[in-house]
Parts: sequence; structure tokens; C-alpha cells
Amino acid sequence: MRFLRDNRFFLALLIPFLLIPWISLGEFHLLLFNFSHDRLELLGMATETSIYALIGITVLFGLGIVLISALSLSRFYCGTLCPNTFFAHLLSLFKGKKISILSKLIGFSLLTVLASMLAFSLVAYGISTDELIDALMHLTFAGWLVIILSLLMIAEVYMVQGWYCAYLCPYGATCAILPIEDRLSYEFSDPTDDCTDCGGCVKICPIQGLDIRHGFDIRCIQCGLCKEACEKTFAKSPISSLIHHEKRSIFRSGGRGKGFIIAVIIVFLLVFAGILFLSHSQRLDACRLENKFLY
Repeated sequence: MRFLRDNRFFLALLIPFLLIPWISLGEFHLLLFNFSHDRLELLGMATETSIYALIGITVLFGLGIVLISALSLSRFYCGTLCPNTFFAHLLSLFKGKKISILSKLIGFSLLTVLASMLAFSLVAYGISTDELIDALMHLTFAGWLVIILSLLMIAEVYMVQGWYCAYLCPYGATCAILPIEDRLSYEFSDPTDDCTDCGGCVKICPIQGLDIRHGFDIRCIQCGLCKEACEKTFAKSPISSLIHHEKRSIFRSGGRGKGFIIAVIIVFLLVFAGILFLSHSQRLDACRLENKFLY
């Protein structure tokens, strides 16, 4: 139950992410960048467009989400909403010398299922679910894309998770360069020198070489595994943990002040204007019957 409680924000985001590609309003989808038919489907309406404009719209949409999240949620996303962090929490339940091989296999199986579901849903934003299922059955390009993305997620979690988060993740890099001083963070505090030097917080950290006892590190993904390790060390002690989490509203995770709110609004407007420009400059007509005669 604690696992579900600690990951409630991720699960709340996961459910709509998985469901949206399946939702249709009339003839068209709730949201679909339909590359197989060169059209953008939004809220049950569709606009035919060129493949290049559709690629541009998809890129703009993705960049807009990243920038708005980095400005508003900052590292809260990394520690709470990122699939990588969820996988790290999940695998922590099936790790350890005392854990049986069967339990480790169960953990690997759960990770494989979740990675496959995420990969399928991600690709399903670019092709309808019916066509994607058919692509998987016949192993065409979209089907192979789902398989490759699933394998990459699994390999990344088991092999390069911390390295990826610290050095390759574009979202982490975006958060690192933004001038946000008031970050959501975990802090090590030991005024009475109670630390046992067990090293549990360092061993469980997915970022290799990161030691929270040395102070704030920009590579920290705010996963909170170090706090859980410290709590286990002091389970039979009056001290709950030497690592504390500053609780803060989700909407204040990126910082305070009107400047960040204005920045989020500007980014949203620019992305919206860019999508309108791309959809209209190459637009053929509102699509009610595909490939109908246009004039």
C-alpha cells in the first residue's frame, strides 16, 4: 500500500496517458498525430496536413510540454512523474540479497509489461490503435518501433538508468540550465552526528557517485530512495530518518514569483501559435471524408 501511496501521482498520470489513444469522438480521436493518414486529430475533429507540418507540430507539442513542465514542476516531475523513477521504486521492492530468484523474475516481468504498455501508448499517439495492433501482428515499422522502445526502456532501467538520468535526459538538462533557485529537494541533516555510515543511501541511489550527505547535487532526480533507505536503517530508533523532504505544493515545485507564471504562459502561447501556423500554412481542408476532392 505504501508503494501505491508514494507513486500515486505517477499512477494518476499513467491512466489517462494509456487511455487517450483509445478514445474516439465520432469519426476521429481525442488526440492523434495521425502519420499514417497525414492529419491531426483533436477533440473529434481532424485537419489534413503535410507530413512535414505534422512532424513540426509533434515536435512543437513535445517541446512545449517539456518547457512548461520544467518551468512549473521542475524536479518534481523527475522524482514523482517520470517512468524511470517509478521503475526504480518498483525494482527496489525486488532487489536485495535476501530476495528470491522468483521475486526478481516477478519484478522483471512487471517491468516488461509496464514498459510495453508505455511504448505501445507512446507510438499510439502517432497511429491509431487498430492499425498499431495490426502492425504488431505483422511486424511492420510501427510494430517494430513498439518492440524497440520497450527493449530500450528495459535495458535503460537495468543497465544505464542513473547514467542516463544524470547525463543524457533532455528534461534533466532543461531543468539544470533554468534559473530556478527554489527547487524541490531532499536534504541530509545530522546535527547530532547520528549517521552510522552504513552507506545505504549511496548504494540505493540510481545516480552513480551521488552522495546526498555531501549536499545538493544537480544530478539528483528527487526519487526519494535514499530517504527510504535511511528510514530502514533507523527503523528501531527514535530517529525516523536523517534525510528529510521539503513538502511543497506541486504547482510551486518550479519556483516562486510571477516570473515563472509569465514564462509558462508565454511558452504556451508560442507553442499554440506555432501549431496553428503549421496546421494552416500546409492545410488542405477540414477532413470529414479522407482524400475527398478539395478546391
